[in-house]
Amino acid sequence: MTPLIRQLARRTLCAALALTPLWTSAAPLEPGAELPPLKLNDQYDKPVLIGPATRVLLFTTEKSTSDWVIKALSAKASEHPGAVYVADISAMPSAIARMFAIPKLRELSFPVGLARDAAAVAELPRRAGSVSVLHLKLGRVTKLQFVQTEAQLLQALELAP
Repeated sequence: MTPLIRQLARRTLCAALALTPLWTSAAPLEPGAELPPLKLNDQYDKPVLIGPATRVLLFTTEKSTSDWVIKALSAKASEHPGAVYVADISAMPSAIARMFAIPKLRELSFPVGLARDAAAVAELPRRAGSVSVLHLKLGRVTKLQFVQTEAQLLQALELAP
């Protein structure tokens, strides 16, 4: 390969890598948008169904917010049958997840969709220190909230259609 061709190939590759985020990133999920298909398993390795009956999707990426979502849902899960909880555990070392987190989640009375790969939930909106609450109607986002306390979460669940 001649030096000129090698230099052109290198520049083309650099330009392609620099532009990759522009064509691979999706638009943020906002009200009116259709919820992308999520293929997740729960703490028992069973598929989590997020379909037309799902009225609200709760999404966390941090342990601190996950703890109070679990507390709120443990107390009132039966009152919110259309709610689905998804936790992004992709940053957690797999040994820690396998030995500690997942056995603890198996003690819960409701399923928790586990995102073991960040790409599986890349389109879901997130904000540090908050739980993303997506209100849904027939698979479309009708309202998006970022709640920062258990009380706000319970209020958001009460407002769910």
